[in-house]
Amino acid sequence: MLKIQFPRTQKGIYFWFLAFSSFLLFVSLATLLAAAGELSSSSSDLKNLKVVMPNLEEYVSYQAIDFRLNNTTLNTRRLKPSDIPKLADDAIVPVSLDDAVNRAFQYFAEFENKRSGPILTVTPPSVESVESGSPADAAGVKPGDLILYVGSNKIESVMGYYQALNEKLSSEISLKLQRNKQGTISVAMKSLNRTPITGGNSGITFAIPPEAVYLTEQDSKRMADQYRREMLPAISVDWRTEAANNLMQSAKRLNLISKGVVDPSGTSSAKIRAKDVLNWQHKKVLESIDAYFSQRRKIENKNAFYLTGMGDAVVGFVCSLVIFVIAGALYWYQRRIAGKKS
Repeated sequence: MLKIQFPRTQKGIYFWFLAFSSFLLFVSLATLLAAAGELSSSSSDLKNLKVVMPNLEEYVSYQAIDFRLNNTTLNTRRLKPSDIPKLADDAIVPVSLDDAVNRAFQYFAEFENKRSGPILTVTPPSVESVESGSPADAAGVKPGDLILYVGSNKIESVMGYYQALNEKLSSEISLKLQRNKQGTISVAMKSLNRTPITGGNSGITFAIPPEAVYLTEQDSKRMADQYRREMLPAISVDWRTEAANNLMQSAKRLNLISKGVVDPSGTSSAKIRAKDVLNWQHKKVLESIDAYFSQRRKIENKNAFYLTGMGDAVVGFVCSLVIFVIAGALYWYQRRIAGKKS
């Protein structure tokens, strides 16, 4: 029977081979676990990554907006983020995309009317210009005319004119005007398509400060449609509804601070406008989405790197395990042969 003889110089070789293979197995296992941990952490970062929607506090923090204390014009300071009331939980329930856009511009219109109301209340209803082809143009209203009556309602301010038109919507409105500061004339505005005549479509522009506006329900719908056409397509589809809900909440919160930023005397306009908030919110949403995709690409590149490293670690671990098994078998075999000799 063939017997294998091991030289004395090889007695410790198998032990050290086994020890080295054990160390190699330990290192490869540690490397594999580390790679798995890095991949898991990076995957978790990717899962938790999201688009951060802007909030009104961020806008206020870098705007110089006067805030009236106790609703007086005598005691004012800069508006602070902490001055903006939080919405109740039931007021921040997400709604559909179209509903959110419509509500947002309704809130914006309400704020603009509150902002401009004091100015329009003290501004005489003197016609500055008349839009060509409008109901006012067809009725013969001319620049310089002073509106005295809308129907039977006496008009003393621009706000009074707008309110009179909105109180009783009609496609035909009678006006009494003073022309050239002399006698009065009566005219009738008629809508060509029989839609109600409002401050927004009558065609009359008054001599008011450029920052003062009055927005009707029709104006609100028009602005909402314009937002859908011009701004919303720039936002990725996945975040349009969320962005619209964020805009709605910002507009609603803007209304909550209107008492503090609107001068009731009408001598100075508020230093915050719905248009500015809208443009700022849209810009911030786009920046946040860009930042999201930029960060996502970085994390995905890290994931690919960690995945490659984990693959190498698996190969190293398998090789180390094979070497360890071979070393263990050789060591066991050497011990068995040595035992038989003794």
